[in-house]
Amino acid sequence: MPDAKNGLYEEKLKRYTIAMDVGKPDKVPIRLNPSEFVAKYAGLTHQEIYYEQHKNMGSVDKFLDDYDIDALLAPPSLWWATMHDAVGAVYYRFSGRQLEENRQFQYVEGEYMKADDYDEFIVDPTKWVLNHFLPRIHEEFAEPGSYRANVALIKGAIGFMMQNGAMHQAGVSWAEKYGLVTGITGIGKAPFDTLGDTLRGLTGVMKDMRKQPDKVKTAIEVLIPHNAYFAMATAAGDTVFPAFFPLHRGSYPFLNPQQWDNFYWPSLKAVIEDLWKHGKRVLFYAEGNWTPYLEKIAELPDKSIVFHVDTTDMEKAYEILGGRFCLSGNVPNTMMSHGKPEEVSEYCKRLIDKYARDGGFIMDTGGVMQMDVKAENLAALVETTRKYGVY
Repeated sequence: MPDAKNGLYEEKLKRYTIAMDVGKPDKVPIRLNPSEFVAKYAGLTHQEIYYEQHKNMGSVDKFLDDYDIDALLAPPSLWWATMHDAVGAVYYRFSGRQLEENRQFQYVEGEYMKADDYDEFIVDPTKWVLNHFLPRIHEEFAEPGSYRANVALIKGAIGFMMQNGAMHQAGVSWAEKYGLVTGITGIGKAPFDTLGDTLRGLTGVMKDMRKQPDKVKTAIEVLIPHNAYFAMATAAGDTVFPAFFPLHRGSYPFLNPQQWDNFYWPSLKAVIEDLWKHGKRVLFYAEGNWTPYLEKIAELPDKSIVFHVDTTDMEKAYEILGGRFCLSGNVPNTMMSHGKPEEVSEYCKRLIDKYARDGGFIMDTGGVMQMDVKAENLAALVETTRKYGVY
C-alpha cells in the first residue's frame, strides 16, 4: 500500500471499497475515466500524450491538481503509440502518424480471424494467435520465425514492460500526492467480445452466427478459461479492486435477445462467476444500453460486479440490481460536453437522492470522457458530489 500522506489514501480506499460492497461510506466516492480530456486540460495535443509518456503522466497530474476524486480508471497512456508503432500495428491509427496531431486514436476493425480459422483456433488458440493472428495485425510479424519477426517480439515485450512500469510508478506517485486509488486491477472481456471485436469483427461474427453457429459457440467456450485467467494475471492476483471489463457487443441492439441469450450471456456469466470464486469482482462497464438484459444480469452472485450505467435505464437498473450490486456512472457524456454546470449539478443531486441514498453508488460519467467535455461541467460534477453526497 502506498505511503500516502495524512492517511488520505486509506480514507479514499475505504470509501471506494465500502461502496463496491454495497455499503454506505462517509460520502459518495468519485471515480472517473478522463482519457484524452486530460490532454486538452493540460494544453497538450493528442500526439504529445500518445508519444511522450512523461507528458502523458504529467497531464494526469495537472488534472488531479484541480479535481478531487477518489479513483481513476486509466490514463491515456493505455494507448502508448510508440509501442504499437514498434511492431507495425495495423489495428490502430494515431495522431502524428496516420492522423493529424490533435485527433483521437482510431481502432481499425477487421476480420483478422478468417471464417475458416475456427477449427485451428479451437484446437490450440495460443498457437493460432502466434502463427496467424499476430502476423496479420503487425507488419513486423509478417513472417513468423524470421529475424525481423523475432526482433519485433522482443521490441513488443520490452515496450509492454516499459509501459506497465511507467503506469505503475505513476500510480504510486498519484497515491502519495493525491491519495488516489486505482479504480481497477486487471482487464478482461466477454468471450463473445473477444471473438466479435478483436478477431472476427462485427460483420464476420454476425455472418458466423448464421452460417456456423456451433463453431462460434465452441470458440466462445474455449475462451472462457482464457479470459478469466487473463483478468487475474493482469491484476497480479489482486482481489481488492475490480477487473475492468469494457463490454461492447452485448449492448442492445447489437444482438437480438435470442442471440444475446445463446451467444453472449452464458460465457460472460461463466467468466464472472469463475473470477468471483477467487474473490475477484468485475467492473461491468456496460457501454450503451443494457436495459433489456437487467433481469439476466441479476442472476450473478451478490456483489460480484459493479454495474456501470451508461445509457441503461437508471431507474430499472436500481430497481433490479440495486442493493445487491454497486451501481456507478450515468452522468450523460452529452451533458458533460454540451450542457451547463447547473444542469450537471442538478443531475448529480438527483442521482444521489434517488440511487445513492442507501450507499452502493459511485459517481462517474456514463462513458469514457472525451476531449469535448467542458472543464466547468467536470468541476460541477466533482464539487456537487463532494458537498451534496455526504452521508
